[in-house]
Amino acid sequence: MKKKAQTIGQGFLILSVSNILVKLLSLFFVPLIRGLLGGDGGYSVYSSAYSVYAFVYVIATAGFPVAISKLISELSKTDHRREARRGFTLARICLAALGFVLMAVVMIFAKPIAIFMNNRDSWGGILCLAPTIFVCALLSGYRGYFQGRRNMRPTAVSQIAEQLVHVLISAILVVVLRRYGIVWAVAGASLGTLGGALVSLVICIFEYGQDRMIFHEEIGAEKKLRGLRDDDVNIADRELLRRIFFYSLPLFISSAVQYGGDLIDSKMIKGGLVTAGFTEETAGILHGRYMAMRQLINVPGALATALCISVLPAVTACFAARDRKGVSANTQFSFRLCYLVSVPIAFMYCVFAGPIYKVLGYGNHIELLVLSSLSVILLCTIHLQSSVLQGVNRMFTSSLFMSLCVIIKAVLNYFLIRIEAVNIYGAVVSTYVSYLVPFILNLIVMRRYERIEFSVLKALTPPVVASTGAVAGGLAVYGLLRVLLRGFLKGYMGYALAFLPAALLTVLLYYVLIRKIGGLTKSDIKEILPRAAGILGKVDKFLHI
Repeated sequence: MKKKAQTIGQGFLILSVSNILVKLLSLFFVPLIRGLLGGDGGYSVYSSAYSVYAFVYVIATAGFPVAISKLISELSKTDHRREARRGFTLARICLAALGFVLMAVVMIFAKPIAIFMNNRDSWGGILCLAPTIFVCALLSGYRGYFQGRRNMRPTAVSQIAEQLVHVLISAILVVVLRRYGIVWAVAGASLGTLGGALVSLVICIFEYGQDRMIFHEEIGAEKKLRGLRDDDVNIADRELLRRIFFYSLPLFISSAVQYGGDLIDSKMIKGGLVTAGFTEETAGILHGRYMAMRQLINVPGALATALCISVLPAVTACFAARDRKGVSANTQFSFRLCYLVSVPIAFMYCVFAGPIYKVLGYGNHIELLVLSSLSVILLCTIHLQSSVLQGVNRMFTSSLFMSLCVIIKAVLNYFLIRIEAVNIYGAVVSTYVSYLVPFILNLIVMRRYERIEFSVLKALTPPVVASTGAVAGGLAVYGLLRVLLRGFLKGYMGYALAFLPAALLTVLLYYVLIRKIGGLTKSDIKEILPRAAGILGKVDKFLHI
C-alpha cells in the first residue's frame, strides 16, 4: 500500500511543533545547566566544548541528509525507487565510516583543541561529546531518508525524545560530577548529549523498519509496471555515489565554513574582548551571555530548518519533472510560511525581551536580544533561499554565498569586538551585515537566472502589519498586569503571571489580525492543518473573522 506523502505545510507543521518543543527544552536547559555549572563562566566552558562538537558534527553529516533526501525524492518521482533504496544504503555506509574516523580524531586531540579554543577546562566535554559524532552521523542518514520520503513524523518524534533524554541525563550527571570540578561537570553535561542521540537513533531505526515494508511494496509495483527483472540495473552504484557526493559536497563546504565560522567566533569573541581590555573572567561572562542569547535566536532558526527540510523534496520533485510553475508556487508558499512564523517571533523578542529573560532566568542583560531580534527574519530567509537553490541544483551557488557570509562576519568581528566601547555588540553588527549580503545575492540568482517567480515583499507585509498590532496590544496588557500585580507579587512570579497571559493574548491577536488582512487564508489552513480546518473554522466564526 502506497503511503501518501505529506505536503510542504503538513511537513512544516510537524517539524515546527517538534522543533519548538526541542528549543523550549533547550531554553530551559540553558539556565539549568548555567546555574549548575556556576554561572556564565561555567557555561562559557560548556559552550566552547559544544561549539567544537557542532563543527565536527557538521563535517560528519553536512550535506548527506540533504543529498539523501534529494536523491530519494527525485529518483522516486522518476520511478527509480530501487535505485533510491540502494543510494540510501551506500550513503549510510559512507556516513558510518566518516563518523567513526572523526570520533577517533576528536578523542585523541581533545586537550589540544581545548587549548586552541582558549578554554582549557573544556577538554573533558570535548572528549565525552566525541562518540556522539558517530551516532549522529548514522542518525542524520535515517532522517535524510524520511525527509526524501516526505514523512517528517519519525524525525519529529526522535528529536523530542533526544532532547528530553539529553536534558535529564545532563542535569543528573552535572549534579553528581560537579564536586570533582568544572572539567568533569561539563563532561557530565556532554554525556547527556550522547544518551539523547542514542535514543533518537533507536527510534529512527525502528521507524525505518516499518517504512521499508511500504517502500518494498512500492518498488514491487514499479518493477511490475516497467517490466523489470530482479537483476536489472538502470543506475549503477558508481553513478549513485557520484550523485550523493555531487549533492553533498557543496553543502558540506557551506556548512563546514558556516559552523567553522561559529567556532572561530567562539574563539574570537573571548580573545577579542581580552584584547579590548577586559579581564579573562569578564570576557568569559560576556561570552556566556552572548551564547545564551544565541540559544533564543536559534528557536525560530529551528523553524526555518523545519521549513527547509519540508520544501527541499517538493522543489526537487518539481524541478526533476521540469515543472517551473510548481517550483515558483512552492517557493512563494514557503516564503509566506517562513514570515508568518519568524516575523511575530522577532517582534516579540524585541518588545518582550525583559520578561522573557526574567521568566527563563537569563538575568537582566536584555540589550543583546533586543538588538539581535530582527536578525531572526534574515536568518530564516537566507536558509530558505539556500534550500530552494539546492532544490534546483544550484548547490555550489548557495554554498558560495554562505561561505561569503561567514568570511564577512569573521572580519567584522575581528575589528569591532576589539573596540572597547563596542565590545560584544560588534558580534551583533557583524551578524546583520553578513546576513544581508547572501540575502541580496540569493535573490538575484533566484529571480534573474532561475526565473523563479516570487515576491518577498508580498510575503512579508501581512505578518509585519499583524505583528505590529499584536505586540502593541500584548505590551499594553503586560504593562497593566505588572501594575496590578506589583503590590502583592514580586520577583519571578510577578513577571511570569504578567508575561504569560500577555504572550498568549499576543498570539491570539496575531491570529485574528493575520486572518483579517488575508495573510492566512482558509486554503492555507487546509494545506497546513487539514484535520483541524473544521475546528479552526468554528473558532473563526466565534471571533467573527
